[in-house]
Parts: sequence; C-alpha cells; structure tokens
Amino acid sequence: MKSWFKISKIAITGSTVLSLNLNKDLINLCDQSGGTMKIGYFTTRFPYKNPLTGEVIFHSHDGGVENVAYSLAVEMAKRGHEIFIFTSSINSTNSIEDYGKIKIYRYKKNFIIGQAPISLDLLYKPLISDLCLDIVHAHMGNLPAPLTALFFSMIKNKPFIITHHGDWIGGYGGLKRRIGVFLFNNYLCDFILTRTNSIIGLSESHVADSRSLQKYFSKIEVIPNGVNLDDFDIPLSKEECRNLLNLPKDKSIILFVGSLTPRKAPDVLLKAMEKIVQESPDSYLVLVGEGSWKNNLKEMAKTLGIDNDVLFTGFIDDDMKILHYKAADVFVLPSLSEAFPLTLMEAAASGLPLVGSGLECFKEIIDVDCNGFLTKTGDYNDLAKKIIYLLNDKELRLKMGANSLNKVKEFSWEKVAQDTEQVYLTLTM
Repeated sequence: MKSWFKISKIAITGSTVLSLNLNKDLINLCDQSGGTMKIGYFTTRFPYKNPLTGEVIFHSHDGGVENVAYSLAVEMAKRGHEIFIFTSSINSTNSIEDYGKIKIYRYKKNFIIGQAPISLDLLYKPLISDLCLDIVHAHMGNLPAPLTALFFSMIKNKPFIITHHGDWIGGYGGLKRRIGVFLFNNYLCDFILTRTNSIIGLSESHVADSRSLQKYFSKIEVIPNGVNLDDFDIPLSKEECRNLLNLPKDKSIILFVGSLTPRKAPDVLLKAMEKIVQESPDSYLVLVGEGSWKNNLKEMAKTLGIDNDVLFTGFIDDDMKILHYKAADVFVLPSLSEAFPLTLMEAAASGLPLVGSGLECFKEIIDVDCNGFLTKTGDYNDLAKKIIYLLNDKELRLKMGANSLNKVKEFSWEKVAQDTEQVYLTLTM
C-alpha cells in the first residue's frame, strides 16, 4: 500500500459498491488544504480499480482515455492534491468510492450510444452540489462529461481544462452514434473548446493535423501520455506467458491491442494477415479488445481463410494484457486516426518491436529502422511486407525491442503529472 494515501472512509466492501446520496456527500467540501489543490476530473468512464493498490474491483471495458484519466488522477494524488472523479456507473445506481485523497462519484447510466454510457445524472447532479474545486479538468472522449465540466466551471467560475484525446470519426456505427458524432463535430465541439482556459494536446503532430483544434493553437499545451515501466517488468519469460495464456509455443505471435472499430483499422490487419500466413505459415495473430466490429471481423477472418490463425480475446484486464504483451513477438497498430496511443507505449515498455501506420503522431514513438517500422496508412500489402520482414529476422526483433524500451523511458506519468500541474498553477495564480 502506498504511504501517500490514508483511507478515511471506504465505500467498497469486497466487490460491492455502496450506493450513496451523492449530492449530500458533495456538500461542505470547500475547506482548503494548504499548498494543495482540489482537482475535479470529468470523464464519461473511469476504471473500477482501487487507486491505492491497482486492484480491479469490477471488470469494465476501459480504453485509453479511461486509463489515462486513472493514471493522471493517481499521480496527482501522489503530489498531495485532493482528487474528485465524476463519471458514469456500469449499473443503474449512483455510488461513491472514498479513498482519502481520491473520491470517485459514479452516476447511473441511462442508455448507451456506440460504446459510450450516457448518464443524465452525470450531466446535472455535480452542478447542483456545494463542492468547491480549484481546477475543472475534462477528458474529451465521450459525452456528457466534458459538457458537465464546462457548465461546472461556468457556474463556479473556475479554470476549465480539456485533454483532447482525438477527433471524433463519423461514417460508421448505428444511427444514434452517427447523429451523436454529427452533432458533436458540428456544434458541441467548438461550443466546449471555445470556453476552455487551456487545452492539453497529446502530440505536436496530432495538434497540427486535428480538424477540431485548428482555431485553438494559442491555448494548447502539448503533454503526451505516460507509461509506468514497472508495470511491464514482470519476472516471466515469453514461454511462461504463453503457457499461462494457452497460446501456441511454436508460432510467431503478432499482437494488436485496441478497440475493434474502423478507426483502429483491424480489418486492414486481417487483410495483411492473409498475406502473412502465405509467407510465414507459423504466424499467429492475437486481437485484444472489444468493439462494434468484432462479429464482422470474425466473419471476415473466416472469409479470408485465416480464422484458425487468428484469436479474438475480447476484453481482458490489465494483468492479462501485460502477459499478452510479454508473449508476443511483434506489436501492430494500423490505425487511421490517433492522438497519442497508449497501447503503442505499453508495447514499447514490454520490449516489443513496433509496426504502425503512417500517422504523424506515431513518428513520436516509432523511430523507423530503430524500434520499428511505419507503413502506408490503410495499405495492407505494405503492412504485411513490414511484419513479414520482422518475423523473418529474430535478431532484428530483439534489437528493435530493446530500442523500444529505451525510447519509452522518455515518457513517465510522473513527468506528465508535473507538466499538467504547471498548467493548473498558471491558471490559478
């Protein structure tokens, strides 16, 4: 247990979250602590993990945004600040989890659009509380959290910061998602960003390329995501990890970790895999993640005749994900759009060679011919060619994997928190 935390009240017993009246619990929290800030983080989803121990309480389908929000909150608590998380619940109850320096307020979900849980309580209940914050910080993944944060900052007259995790991509999903993306891109995005005091972008290249950010360069600070290297330093060999996961011992394992959605381009990887198994029959593709395309991708694998060479794991928890990284030979991310992908850094922290699409932000993590290769975005032939090249050269894979580990040392959550704290201090002076 970390010494910088002291539990004053716990709202979790075993795996049961205690339901509370959130508005009453938010009242009378305005006492200021000397030298510390009260920071509110608004995010549509937040992992069900104990921030003291990292223990998973409930398994939920968390992606990069949720894990970034979690890691930043934990690091800010380490720095002595009081952290208040406002997010949705996976069930139909409101609840609070109190870990001393970190309090998590979860609001019941009413419905789902795409993969985003929509909570009407999250939209308005924080606004009618007596909670006083020094900083209001939203993670711009899904609604309604960024809107709630904006309204909270306006009502309380407090600085408002957005971390922009990427542009919303339309053209796929159900009708509700398509309508939601249209409304957000054409109306709500500018409505929110215009009213921010500061915007945190995740990479110089994404800021330059993002359609959403073009009018806001003057108030953007670039702070990349971080990674905890210790999390990936496990005392297990590749063979031991494969045994634990029941993965083939005699295959070259290609790993993808991410949401199974068009933006991540897993279909491009499947088409590349058809070419790869022709050249390297001992290749095996593992796709870790959930998403709206999962069933379509399974059918696609059958159509391509590679269903016996591909494994869909579905959602897995962090410990299992680390084992998959350690069991793999190559990590591949063929995305069509990204801001600064957390999984690419996790793979690097696991000592893997990296193959990515030609996105500019990937160049900030992948040094071509040093720790991996970039490919033409959307080109499955080029993707297959680069993967085959790596699979045929074990010595090169090991060399690039070591270089990946050295590269990712540039990014730490401690540094991310320090830089983010400076943004806060500038706005509160």
